[in-house]
Amino acid sequence: MKLATKFAAVLGTAALLSSSALLAGDGKTFKEKVVVEPEATKWWSASLSTGWDSLYMFRGVNTLPNPSNGYGSSLYWTQLGVTFNLTENDFLTLAGWTAFGLTNSSYKEFDAIVSYTHTIGALSLKAGYTMYALLNANQTGLYSNELNVGVAYALEFGSVTVTPGLNYFFNVGPNLGNGGFVEQSASYLEARIDASAPLYKDVVSIAPYVSFGTSFRYNFSTQDNPPSPFVGTNNIQTGVALPVAVSENITVSPYVAYSYQWYGLVGTTPSTFWGGGSVTFTF
Repeated sequence: MKLATKFAAVLGTAALLSSSALLAGDGKTFKEKVVVEPEATKWWSASLSTGWDSLYMFRGVNTLPNPSNGYGSSLYWTQLGVTFNLTENDFLTLAGWTAFGLTNSSYKEFDAIVSYTHTIGALSLKAGYTMYALLNANQTGLYSNELNVGVAYALEFGSVTVTPGLNYFFNVGPNLGNGGFVEQSASYLEARIDASAPLYKDVVSIAPYVSFGTSFRYNFSTQDNPPSPFVGTNNIQTGVALPVAVSENITVSPYVAYSYQWYGLVGTTPSTFWGGGSVTFTF
């Protein structure tokens, strides 16, 4: 569940690449976090990204836990996105994201993403829709319709950019037991700060982030028996990516990330490290 495109401003960062080159370690959160601002000379732009994550971490949860080793399945994903420059300050992005579990080879997922962004100087406002569809054998037919809104503000300190942002995600449905895998009307709030700084000319940069999530009956807690949706602070997460511009149109971005959660999220250890990498082609 990601979005990687050629973005200049970050919304809560991930969503989209969203998520620019992919930023540090959000698993499908990449697609939730970036706002696109394509070159003014083009009325459209496109990006193709593919990557590997050692864990499928999404909103603080290890989505593909493996009871046999206490860790989880790695994930291979690919995303194609196209952005249309409606005006100098308005952008519409359409994207598709597909993923396959590697250790858990039966897991398959497809997400369809629509995102609209309006910029006012350094301020970015975003509204979007995502349809998540699970295609693996044990969960075929499960899907979710999600609406989201976000705001971010890019602060520049010389060559360093710091972008605080806030994203809110609302599950329209369907409900559990009726084709859905998230409780209907459940929602999730993420506050995050992203930064970007050059390390070597325009070739190598560093992109750290920190985020704090709150679940409104979105995630399940093992503090209840059986596990049930909860309202409360979800997790704190941090990570860092090292985007390397191989050429004007190709970026390689390895990352490492860490999440700590205290609500007993299903399938997730309290303290979790993971990493991965991606390559993004822009057109």
